[in-house]
Amino acid sequence: MMLSSGAYRWILPTSVLLLCTQVAHARRNVSLGFSLNAQQSLSPLEVVATRPEKCPPCFNCQLDAFTCGNFGECSKFDGQCKCPPGWAGIDCLTPQCDSLADGDHRRQREDGKQCECKDGWGGINCNVCETDDACIGFPLRGQPTDNDERVSNMTCYKGGETVFNNHQMCDVTNRKILDMLPDRPPQVTFSCDQESDQCHFQFWTAQVESFYCQLEQCVSRAERGYDKNQTFYDCERIQCSCVPGRFICGEDGSLDITDFLKEDIKGPASFTCVENQGCRFEEPGMNSLIETFFGDKYITLKCKGGECLHYSQVPGYVAPPKPDNTAFVALSVAGAGLFVVSVSAILWYAGRAHSSDFGGIRLPENESAKLMTDHVPASLHFSDISYTLGGRTILEGVSGCAKPGQLLAIMGASGAGKSTFLDILARKSKRGAVAGTTLVNGRAVDDADFKKVTGFVDQEDTLMGTLTVYETVLYSALLRLPREMSLEAKKYRTLETMNELGILGIRDSRIGDTGRRSISGGEKRRVSIACELVTSPSILFLDEPTSGLDAYNALSVIDSLVSLARDYNRTVVFTIHQPRSNIVSLFDQLIVLAQGKLIYSGEADKVTDYLAEIGHPCPLGFNVADFLIDLTMQAGLEPRSLESQSPPTELAQAGEEENNIHDEERAFGRRDRPSSISLRSAYRNSDDTRVEETELRTRASSIHSSTAYIRRQTARLLEAIKPSQHRGDGPVTPKLLELINAFKNSEIHQALTSEILEVARAPAAEEGVPTSELPDVSVESQLSRGRKRASWGTQFRILSGRAFKNLYRDPALLTAHYVASVGVAVICGFFFQNITNDIAGFQNRLGIFFFTLALFGFSCLSSLNLFANERILFMRERANGYYSSFTYFASKILFDILPLRVVPPLVFGGIIYAWIGLVPEVTIFWKFMLTLVLFNLTTASVILLLSIAFASTSVANLVGTLILLFNLLFTGLLINRKTVPQFFQWLHTVSFFHAAFEALAVNELRYLQLHEEKYGVNIDVPAAAILSTFGLRAGSFWWPNIALLGIFFGTFTVASYLVLHFYVKEKR
Repeated sequence: MMLSSGAYRWILPTSVLLLCTQVAHARRNVSLGFSLNAQQSLSPLEVVATRPEKCPPCFNCQLDAFTCGNFGECSKFDGQCKCPPGWAGIDCLTPQCDSLADGDHRRQREDGKQCECKDGWGGINCNVCETDDACIGFPLRGQPTDNDERVSNMTCYKGGETVFNNHQMCDVTNRKILDMLPDRPPQVTFSCDQESDQCHFQFWTAQVESFYCQLEQCVSRAERGYDKNQTFYDCERIQCSCVPGRFICGEDGSLDITDFLKEDIKGPASFTCVENQGCRFEEPGMNSLIETFFGDKYITLKCKGGECLHYSQVPGYVAPPKPDNTAFVALSVAGAGLFVVSVSAILWYAGRAHSSDFGGIRLPENESAKLMTDHVPASLHFSDISYTLGGRTILEGVSGCAKPGQLLAIMGASGAGKSTFLDILARKSKRGAVAGTTLVNGRAVDDADFKKVTGFVDQEDTLMGTLTVYETVLYSALLRLPREMSLEAKKYRTLETMNELGILGIRDSRIGDTGRRSISGGEKRRVSIACELVTSPSILFLDEPTSGLDAYNALSVIDSLVSLARDYNRTVVFTIHQPRSNIVSLFDQLIVLAQGKLIYSGEADKVTDYLAEIGHPCPLGFNVADFLIDLTMQAGLEPRSLESQSPPTELAQAGEEENNIHDEERAFGRRDRPSSISLRSAYRNSDDTRVEETELRTRASSIHSSTAYIRRQTARLLEAIKPSQHRGDGPVTPKLLELINAFKNSEIHQALTSEILEVARAPAAEEGVPTSELPDVSVESQLSRGRKRASWGTQFRILSGRAFKNLYRDPALLTAHYVASVGVAVICGFFFQNITNDIAGFQNRLGIFFFTLALFGFSCLSSLNLFANERILFMRERANGYYSSFTYFASKILFDILPLRVVPPLVFGGIIYAWIGLVPEVTIFWKFMLTLVLFNLTTASVILLLSIAFASTSVANLVGTLILLFNLLFTGLLINRKTVPQFFQWLHTVSFFHAAFEALAVNELRYLQLHEEKYGVNIDVPAAAILSTFGLRAGSFWWPNIALLGIFFGTFTVASYLVLHFYVKEKR
């Protein structure tokens, strides 16, 4: 590019960097140039060899003919000048523009033009900062950094004293000098470097440099007064040099003080500024010149300066002492302790079992008469009930009936299909195909109306162990009885139901659970019945109500059912395995199943006569229930010999006929013998007398009979374990088929079939003709039960109260979390206390953040059991219409998750924050708390999702641990984010540990200044720069970190509810 002065300067490629100049005068350092043709080689050797004859030598500051302006450093390696800040050009005489913060990327000023500085910068060469914003991006030592590593809290210090590199721009105020130069205003630039103890002085006219000086061995000081401040720069040595051809340095028509500057200006020199009074530059030789020509004693100046510093580096700044956190720590610990004690006292008081309000209830007259009698009597007739699953026939051709005021018992051996048949009668959701007809009061009723008039009690008691008997039944009443019914009426019905079942005396006893028993098994069973009976169902189904009970409690439960049926005209249907004779005597109707086939269905009193009719009489004094079970088992197990694979009908060979008599499971097959499985003949040998034996006497068997018995039993075992043989769908043995056909051909079956057909035809008769004694259940249920059950708000309130009681009455987990939070906080406070603002303190801060997240993250695994312990309870209560899945989930979140996930981090953070000495600012403190709580909630929502999705707690625990470890790996402390391949950067994004860790680190360290003293070297570095080195983004608190935690929490919570609603259902 050609310069306006007429001198030509050509810029060659940076690989060559050869500029040619010519010495025009002995005392003038004027740069001249020449151009190379674009086609010429740029090799330095070729350039020298092909240089034209009149071409001047290339610039080399090592030669006497060339010098570096403004006392730039001459490189011994390439002969080029290293210019000071603000200067450029091959000879360091060209000012730079833009700003000092741009470093080496500054534009050079064009000849004849002035610099246009960037916002916040001023001066001839844009070296003087004017605003604090101009210092953004300026380092502590004066070297600019990249945009992503900019230092915060920088300020433009204008006090005049040099801290590192100070620059000042001054206007000359000597009156005579201004009068002599009306069109060329004189100016001075003054800069000092604290590290080298040097200052530089430049004199300008019309923003063109005339001469420059370098002051050495400089010392600066400041004096602070009550009315003014002064700064002093005293330098022992000074050397000055002219710019040849410039004003007063050889320019046509002006003086030339070149020799004067070299010979007379030696020092010492001083630069003094007084606040609001201006500055002056003094040097003996310079003062003499000024006084001789202008009449002043020294050069007077009006200056403005600026230096970019961190606020903590400003002269006079005293870092505030670290606050004494003793009182804050004491208050935090005392507050946490008081909170724990208060919560414990409240829980202890609330957890006491209060007596129920029996006797204090006064019902309105319009409700007192229709409690236990408020139901629709319902008869149940069913025919040809069948059930297939996966190609297997589980039930086939089962018919029967149950009427109001009666008990229908369904009996059979284990695996006979009793529970499956009861589920089908109760309209439970089955995975297989159901066939057959079920009529209620002679009419087909849809499932919705049917469930309004029925109750179902499962075989296992699924009750909440922390509740009392009264509370358990009352919650069932509050959730399931119509919302229009008054609270007093619901309480009265609860107590009345308990009184009917004989459990009113234990109303204030807790249910208890494994390891903490309270009430007996029979009482617990009656509580389960009461939960269903409190809704006044017309038909009550019970699956094995006497299972696991002793004889007395079993009889007590059945007796309660008898009273319920006969006194209140209920229909009771239940399965039972092998009842005692006194229990059997209470049955009204009886159904006997064997391998899913119907053996008997009719009145219980007629079963003995029926057995005698078909050739299998029950011995006198023998329990008919035991006899039936043994009979069906014997008929279903066809024996085979180990040596023979002959068909079952050929097993009884002549040689074994007599031994079969000794077989306890084959003896019943002889129709001509009055003996049975429980009463049979045993032979010691062919000559012994036959002895009658009962089940209370043990027969002696010969070696021969024992051997035969073992062979036959082994054969049956092998048959049972064959993979192709299915008990429910295998070929029916001849003896079992004989029992099935015997009932089909019996008069009892014919009468039953006729009754079912008559009942089915009755509702179809002409209108106005009385055809049935019992009303239509669908119509009556709509009239008497059409009122809605508890609203969502009521459900939520009741379930929340129940969840809260369950939490405080079993406070082990809650107490463990609170005590752990306090205990671990004290330990962390002891080891991390008095954290410092250096590299070690930086490490300790990251360490406490990482440890805190790991602590609360893995402690959330304790939430796995919160739902797992109630999974069965939820499925059955939901199936029985207690509540909706949403209200249960909402109450679970509010009173199980929040107390365990919000309070502990608040207690922990309140103790350690001030104790260890984190940033003592209210805003930063609450951001710290917010991050801890939100992280804890996010982790708890993940664990809640796993506990709902996996029925096995062990599997959920393993998956949860793996998820937490994965998130921990990408926290940001173990693996630097910048070292992860770009394709896998999303792993940090999806890690909620990383979001919380980065938020905590940024919140604490973003504006922190670290100071490290090592081996006599002081290092000051902003913590934000180290965060960037760790791969953590200094400006990422609210977005994306806190936002991501909120998104994660919301997503996992919604996913948990969806899985609970659509996946966790009762499957039978």
